[in-house]
Amino acid sequence: MPKPFMKNSFLILCFSLMALQLSAQEKINGRWVDNNLTIWLEQDLVRTKGVLYYCVADTSRGVCIQNLSTGFELRLYDAQGQMIYEGFASGRRRGVKLPQAFPKAYEVEIVAFKPWVVNKSTAGRIYQEERIRVKYRLK
Repeated sequence: MPKPFMKNSFLILCFSLMALQLSAQEKINGRWVDNNLTIWLEQDLVRTKGVLYYCVADTSRGVCIQNLSTGFELRLYDAQGQMIYEGFASGRRRGVKLPQAFPKAYEVEIVAFKPWVVNKSTAGRIYQEERIRVKYRLK
């Protein structure tokens, strides 16, 4: 291969790695910290089957990270804002099976138990400034 092609490829690789480093977690006072993490709904079947699939996601990269998990409180609200269900999930699985379908559910609120998520590969914690708290309108 011509040398300019290899040189350009190497530069592109270096810049790509630097860009990933800028958006990744950082180590502060001996702890990994990443305030770009949130919880996304992957599939919403609450109204029809009483099932909800979710993931811990990195908003800076727009991707779900499959090896991160966190336990959380889960609340369902109807269209008037009245709570119709309250429960919790351990975070070990990517789905939550509710005791029944909730056809009147309008919104779900998810609040992490603690201000960190766990990397299942290393068992290490990745901290946030505060607990993850999200609300989504159900489909």
